[in-house]
Amino acid sequence: MTPLDPFQHVTRRLAIDGKPLIVLDGLFDDREIDAAYRFLNRLPFHLNDVDSGETAYARHWKAELLLDFVRATPVLNECAGLTPAFFSEASSRPLRLTRAHVNLHLYGDAQHAHTDLPGGVTALYYANPEWDEKWMGETLFCDDRREPIAAVAPKPGRVAIFDADLLHRAGVPSRECFAARLTVAFKYVRE
Repeated sequence: MTPLDPFQHVTRRLAIDGKPLIVLDGLFDDREIDAAYRFLNRLPFHLNDVDSGETAYARHWKAELLLDFVRATPVLNECAGLTPAFFSEASSRPLRLTRAHVNLHLYGDAQHAHTDLPGGVTALYYANPEWDEKWMGETLFCDDRREPIAAVAPKPGRVAIFDADLLHRAGVPSRECFAARLTVAFKYVRE
């Protein structure tokens, strides 16, 4: 499970227009990543999620997770606990997890740039136990002019934590990828 000091696992820390993006690697071993993936891959997904009202014509697959279930699942609970450690110092208002869901992306899906909960924080756990760089699927993070500034590859077990007002777009796997790209999104609001 997550070591006592997750700050030792930060592999990238940057700010885009003053909004933080933190990437962590090496938090979980291969066995933990594989067990979480096997469970998440079997969830009932529904084609009812959209990036924004403007792009509601392009739905994508998601599975909602009960917060009690997140707390009872070791890898998910560890991921959920990371965000307050990194973002509580930035504000006197504590963070509260309000939603967790699994996104499933396939080759050919359409994804659009969007923001999440205004004033909140989002964490993404990249759930696939294997990912080849030829499969692409990077999450793109954009500046306020909608220009891509950073890309985060879906490396197994990786966690990206960012200001929910940071414009981002989920990556779609390339034609060479026959697997679904799974991420777990944890959404936080300030109390």
